[in-house]
Amino acid sequence: MLDDKDIEKLTEAFVTKEDIKNFATKEDITDFKNEILTGQDEILEKLSALSQEKTIGEEQGKRQKKVLEIHNCALKKNKILSDEQISEIHKLQVF
Repeated sequence: MLDDKDIEKLTEAFVTKEDIKNFATKEDITDFKNEILTGQDEILEKLSALSQEKTIGEEQGKRQKKVLEIHNCALKKNKILSDEQISEIHKLQVF
């Protein structure tokens, strides 16, 4: 026969109705999942915008570099720049 100690041990091993009240419901989990997914969508939108800005910036940098090369060649060809100025420009070129 089961005594009080045995019943106490059994209640520790099994989930009771009181214990179940403390668990998250399906609705709680769904709400949490929706919040997470909404946050991820916002992050992805911002990443996409940053990626586009980076690409545009890189393209503008390439065009600016080409324009500067054309200007420098024209200035060098027409002897508008001194040899010192030309060498300084070449030192500054990291591309």
